[in-house]
Amino acid sequence: MGIRFQMLNPRICRSTLLSCRDLPSSPLRLSQNPSFGFDFSRRWHFGHPDHRPGQEGEKIFRLGLTADIGLSVAKALTGYLCGSTAIIADAAHSVSDVVLSGVALVSYRAANVPKDKEHPYGHGKFETLGALGISAMLLATGSGIAWHALDLLSIALSAAPEVLHDHGGHHHGIDMNHPILALTVTIASISVKEGLYWITKRAGEKQGSGLMMANAWHHRSDAISSVVALVGVGGSMFGVNFLDPLAGLVVSIMIFDAGLKTGHRSILELVDAAIPAQQLEPIRQTILQVEGVKGCHRLRGRRAGSSLYLDVHIVVDPFSSVSVAHELGEYVRRQINMNHPEVSEVFIHIDPAFLQFSCSTKDHDSITKSNQESNICQEIKHVEATVSDIFSLQLSEKMTIKRITTHLLHSKILLQIVVAMPSTMTIQDVMRAAEHAEKEILKAAPKVARVSIQLSLNSE
Repeated sequence: MGIRFQMLNPRICRSTLLSCRDLPSSPLRLSQNPSFGFDFSRRWHFGHPDHRPGQEGEKIFRLGLTADIGLSVAKALTGYLCGSTAIIADAAHSVSDVVLSGVALVSYRAANVPKDKEHPYGHGKFETLGALGISAMLLATGSGIAWHALDLLSIALSAAPEVLHDHGGHHHGIDMNHPILALTVTIASISVKEGLYWITKRAGEKQGSGLMMANAWHHRSDAISSVVALVGVGGSMFGVNFLDPLAGLVVSIMIFDAGLKTGHRSILELVDAAIPAQQLEPIRQTILQVEGVKGCHRLRGRRAGSSLYLDVHIVVDPFSSVSVAHELGEYVRRQINMNHPEVSEVFIHIDPAFLQFSCSTKDHDSITKSNQESNICQEIKHVEATVSDIFSLQLSEKMTIKRITTHLLHSKILLQIVVAMPSTMTIQDVMRAAEHAEKEILKAAPKVARVSIQLSLNSE
């Protein structure tokens, strides 16, 4: 039994809109502002990933595409002027790089198209598809280089007089008839591609973009393939022909490993695999730092390109009003968006803290299932009707019900009853009447676990 004396001030019931600067920073401070009222038509908006400028990422893809076009033209002209078949073959490979860079750019653009009616969760999977395509190209490149390196190694070990330096179905060898020009073009290609690798890699890590990381490794695969060509030329100059295929094998393993990792990550994203718990831990800490949140569980996430989608259950005071619990959930959402910009959308479910009515997760699930199977609304209506009958039949001269608030915790009902009493009653009479009412309610309604009777001293 609980007796609480309170003044119900009618002024508090008026809806008064606050300006933005008057809005409390935490929902728990709402009660400290007597002039505060809820405006449920107002929605907090932080923007979405499709509202964030994707210009930086697109510039990087454009830079890669432009560089590939420039290298293709430069290699083709150099090969034509010098009559170098090696450089012309490398130019043909650079043309395939142009196509792949174009696919990456188109995929990135498609992924950043704003949400629409047909795609309410955005278009982030286009970015994942692009990354999967590039990973397939990396696997093919690594396999081709490995195959050809093994072929060259077998020739070198059998003391063949001539070894060609070509890799992965495209020739990276240096034409020895024009060594200076060929070396210059190859070194320039290595420098450009390695530079693109680091630029794209940093941007990919910053944005969490698998497509950028895959494209970065595509740039590096071209750079290290050209490095292998230089190693092969050096080995040929000193009569060590097996250096080229050995270096090719090492490179093929690196490229193949990058292709496997990128492809594995892309497939996990496409099937909506769960994000590892250690990656979600910083978000969990952000939630738990919010004042009023007593815990959180069932934090889950999935990726769509560089965007992250979350759903989480937060635990709040079981006696909070719906409006305060809702505002607390919105505050948690704002904190997540503010501290973790990669999060695109958060679905927050509000759970009450059960205090001494604690139980295991398994018991909680069974209770939830039991509540779903039973008609809880009918049970609450029955309890409220029982309470009204008790007060009207047994306590009509001592107490008048002004409001009944029902809380449901673990299939048990907790009641908060605000009553009015005649001013002539003493405190002792009030306590006896409240105690009698509690006993009668608990006897008549087995589903009720606790009754709190509050006395209103307001005459209205």
